[in-house]
Amino acid sequence: MINFTMRFILIFTTALILSGCYQSESSLKDNLIYCPESKALSFNPQISHDISSLDATTHQLYNRLVKRDPTTQNYIPDLATGWLLSEDKLSYTFFLRENVNFHQTEYFTPTRHFKADDVIFSLQRMLDQDHSFHSVNRGMDYYFFNHPFTHLIRNIVKIDDYTIKFILKKPDITLLDSLAAHYSVILSQEYSEQLIARGTPEKIDFYPIGTGPYKFKSTNDAGITHYINHAKFWGGKVSVNNLIFDVTENNTKRYAKLLTGECDIIANPAPSQLKQMSEKPNILLSSEPTANILLWAFNSNKIPFTEKKIRQAFSQAVDQKNLLEAVFYQSATATNTLLNHQSWAYNRRSTDIQYKPQEALRTLQEMGYDFNSTITLLTPVKNSLFNHSFHKIAELIQANLLKIGVKSDILFLTQTELEKRLISGKYDTYLTSVNGKINDPDSIFRPLLSCDSTVLEGNSSQWCSKEVQSLLNLTLLESNFTTRIKNYYKLQEIIQEERIYFPIAHALRMDAFKTNISGFLVDPFTGINFQNIKKTEAH
Repeated sequence: MINFTMRFILIFTTALILSGCYQSESSLKDNLIYCPESKALSFNPQISHDISSLDATTHQLYNRLVKRDPTTQNYIPDLATGWLLSEDKLSYTFFLRENVNFHQTEYFTPTRHFKADDVIFSLQRMLDQDHSFHSVNRGMDYYFFNHPFTHLIRNIVKIDDYTIKFILKKPDITLLDSLAAHYSVILSQEYSEQLIARGTPEKIDFYPIGTGPYKFKSTNDAGITHYINHAKFWGGKVSVNNLIFDVTENNTKRYAKLLTGECDIIANPAPSQLKQMSEKPNILLSSEPTANILLWAFNSNKIPFTEKKIRQAFSQAVDQKNLLEAVFYQSATATNTLLNHQSWAYNRRSTDIQYKPQEALRTLQEMGYDFNSTITLLTPVKNSLFNHSFHKIAELIQANLLKIGVKSDILFLTQTELEKRLISGKYDTYLTSVNGKINDPDSIFRPLLSCDSTVLEGNSSQWCSKEVQSLLNLTLLESNFTTRIKNYYKLQEIIQEERIYFPIAHALRMDAFKTNISGFLVDPFTGINFQNIKKTEAH
């Protein structure tokens, strides 16, 4: 109890000292204060997939075997120096980087460098149900270890300390994407063994040890997390010595802190603040596309949405442009497909969804739609990080439908209530948002479209098409890039015609920062990256 109290006092005092210094930014060139809107759920992106957790962990604390070049989007080495694919496409051999140091902290002192044992320990935690850490902290996340990666691998074999082989269940082109994903971070096997010996295995996800550019120092209930630079980082010393995450939930307060210098960077400014921020000479806005899509799903197993023309008519009845202007301002872009426009597989020949309420009305009349009936529109009570107003969007859709004589009831449900209703199939439509887990179109298409995907895994349209399923499966095995693109183009054409979903918007990841900050990078799949961040004196 005494140790905990003293530690809390130390953290709190540090926070106060830092707060007092915020106003004098010239003395804080090697300190950086980042203000997100919510806390990390854990310090391990294997088990926590929310954006706040990814921002706090993936690039700051850890490395993966491979990563994507932020400019070219090609795979480049991280903890692996190279890799080879076998002729039968059933195995990958990776060659590992030598002389990589794990973090040395108050709670762990490593006695060896990173090696193959750490890779196998980290990734088998997700694959092997008998792994000593597979069930540790299992209650943290509904989708615990439900990653694309877990369905790919038959085995991981150690060839020697710096060579490993991944043996696949079947040829699958997405392995590198999975290894570059947030959940494929490398932990320390040695640290895990010490935690087991101490009887505290749960600490592996809350007192993290990695190989990344920053190491964990402390966190507290007030939402302040302190990282310090990893002096022995294999990738070279970072310019920031103290990286502070200061959670500030209120949008107005977060913006005020940016203006006063209490935050160098803030996450997710409110859409209504963007115009004012853009007019400030000392503030820059970062706008990055994400894999998050807001969509309206039609239950294709339930009358009247078993009919394609009915689904098309409902899509034409909604004023997409007005939705974006009323809710998102500049923080989202309109979409006509499930993929964002930056995706290599996006079909640029896709036609925009036209707002044609009178045509929609005529189609419904021709199809014998029962205008005395009332459809249900399910929507979450809780907003998502990239969608701040499910409530308002649902009401705007309801108003659009009423203009053509369609009555609807909006059901705002908690997560538990939503899951029960979705599983029961007793709903007509569902307003939701979906986020891809890896930078491959399959991570969006398969959950939403596969016959094997459950409603809780993403297939809220209850859709199953043999043609679509065949395209999904063939494309996953296809190593020819041009053929993959053609297949995904065809898939988008089918889905646009069938209209089982009405895509509304792709959310943008928005951050605001002072002009004395450079080297700011955001990956829409793995989070913010402070490795190359630099801060000069404010003017």
